[in-house]
Formats: sequence, structure tokens, C-alpha cells
Amino acid sequence: MPWVKGQSGNPAGRPPKNRALTEILERAGSRTVEIDGKRISGKRFMGRCLWDIAKTGKCMLADGRELVAGPDAWFDVVKFIYSQIDGPPPKDINLGGQTGNPLSIEVVWDEAGLDESEAAESASGAGAGEGE
Repeated sequence: MPWVKGQSGNPAGRPPKNRALTEILERAGSRTVEIDGKRISGKRFMGRCLWDIAKTGKCMLADGRELVAGPDAWFDVVKFIYSQIDGPPPKDINLGGQTGNPLSIEVVWDEAGLDESEAAESASGAGAGEGE
């Protein structure tokens, strides 16, 4: 068959990849676990445990052991929950205002709260560059 310009040589497209890990996780999450005498899905249990960690820093596992999250793990759980609820933050952030021009920042110095020596230093420019 001759090649036709502008026509795909593979009209059906690439076959989908086998998602083995996704399928394994789906099956595992569908299994039920017993918590406090009630049977719930693994997915529900995982959601509840993640929420408990975000709220209290700990979660009771299905076998009765308590999982305690350190500060780094707690922060990772909170970021994960936030990303699942709100999605990732926007990648394009316009810092140029409505016109697209660079932002202009004006610093207003109020000497009313300074004592006399500080006001004199400010007026003379003394102390400029301190702390650099």
C-alpha cells in the first residue's frame, strides 16, 4: 500500500501500556479490612488513615498498632491530601500585573515611630548597608 501524505501509518494509534502496578493497587484497595468491628474497603481505610495523620499525626492500623508520623512525614501527607483535593498549583503565575509589565514596589518609611537618634540616622543615610 502506498504511503499517503498527511495520513497516519498507524490509524489505530499506539496500544495502551499494561498498567500492572495500577491494577495491583486497585485490587488491593478493593479488599476489605476490619476496623473497630466494621468491614471497610482498603481505599476507605487509607483515606481515613491519611486524614487522621493530617489531623493528629497518628493513625491506628488495621492490626491494632499505632502509626506515628514525624514532622516530615506529616508534612508529606498534608501536601499529598492538598494535591488530591485542590490539584497542583498553577504553573504560570503572572507577576506583571494586569498590563504584564514588571511590578513596581514602593517602600514608604515612617519615621514617626523612631526615637530622635534613629530619625537622625535615617535622615543622614547612616546605617545604610548595615546587615549586608
